[in-house]
Amino acid sequence: MHQQQGAALIIVLSLLSITLMLGLSGYHSALVNERLAGNHRAASLSQMGAEEAISYAWGEGGEHLTSADFVSATSLEALTAQGWSSFYPGSRAGPCRGNLRCPFRYVRVGGQYFIVSMGAIREGDHTVASSMPVVARVEFREIPAPAFTRGLLSAGYITVTGNSSLTPARRADGSIDPNVVHANSIVSISVPEAQRAYITSGADRMVEVPLPGQRPGGEDMSQCTRTTPPAYCYKRYDPTVFDEYRDRPGAIHSCNVNLNALPTNTTVFCQGNLSVGSGSVEGRQITLVATGSVSMSGSTTTSPPDRAEIGLFVVAGGNIEFSGRTDNYGVFWAGGHVRQSGTSRLYGSIVAGDYIQSSGGITFTSINNVTNRDAYIEAEPRIVAWQ
Repeated sequence: MHQQQGAALIIVLSLLSITLMLGLSGYHSALVNERLAGNHRAASLSQMGAEEAISYAWGEGGEHLTSADFVSATSLEALTAQGWSSFYPGSRAGPCRGNLRCPFRYVRVGGQYFIVSMGAIREGDHTVASSMPVVARVEFREIPAPAFTRGLLSAGYITVTGNSSLTPARRADGSIDPNVVHANSIVSISVPEAQRAYITSGADRMVEVPLPGQRPGGEDMSQCTRTTPPAYCYKRYDPTVFDEYRDRPGAIHSCNVNLNALPTNTTVFCQGNLSVGSGSVEGRQITLVATGSVSMSGSTTTSPPDRAEIGLFVVAGGNIEFSGRTDNYGVFWAGGHVRQSGTSRLYGSIVAGDYIQSSGGITFTSINNVTNRDAYIEAEPRIVAWQ
């Protein structure tokens, strides 16, 4: 009988060990590949979420966007260099659901506007994967603020004693703009029958009226939830209007000025009530701003109406008062009332938060040829770059 050496057993065990090692290696490789595939999928979903957030923030053609939606930032590069943990706090929620998050921000850097977004897959407090920031650059076109091209616009009433005349502005295509006179309360003005079509009141429709300064006391905003709210519910006050002019480099801080003494592109700011002497604004752009009321003494003349450019922009947190029989060219914007004593000729537009009143007739010509850029807003946004 031959003695067994055990060689076969050793060989079999060796083969089994090799097979087991190969199996374990394959299993480990499969796990790694699965994790890589999962991470790749999570990263792809995060990037898709970031792009979805841009589309959501833009909306339907960007129609809801205004430049006021964008928050000032010091640097776009610093923002896009942030990781998820720094970017997410303070951002707006995007449309993503479940474990996918896709916040975004509206950012203004200098005079440029951006929508910035990121996406991430979250499991509890753990971030599985996050995207690179997606940036869309937005441009606005500057146009005269619509409120300043409506002629006479009052959040309260308009009353004029004496016979008056209304001339509508003409659009770029030569057609007539019929929005000449509107008050959210009543309109009492005597004009030829053919011009009655240029007048509307709250009985026709209510119009939101943007206004400078603080909302006055006594306006009960709880009434604005009624089916038919009071006219003052359509007033939109902005107390920050004055900040830009107060801090504008080169602004003249004075509460008594004469128009003839002011060069073009001048801003006058008054912390209180401003008194303005008459003068020609011919070919110049002048902005007069007062946190209180403005008293206009005499005429603010310019070219004949057929060639007139509206370069004067007057802003008052309180009232604007015209004294005497005058010709006045400009955009006049008051948080309170605008009142004229005596028969007058007005060219441009008036927007008032309380009322517009004249103790004499008005020959009013609505002119939308506004050249003062302070009376412009940034509108009609478009995306010009996406990265």
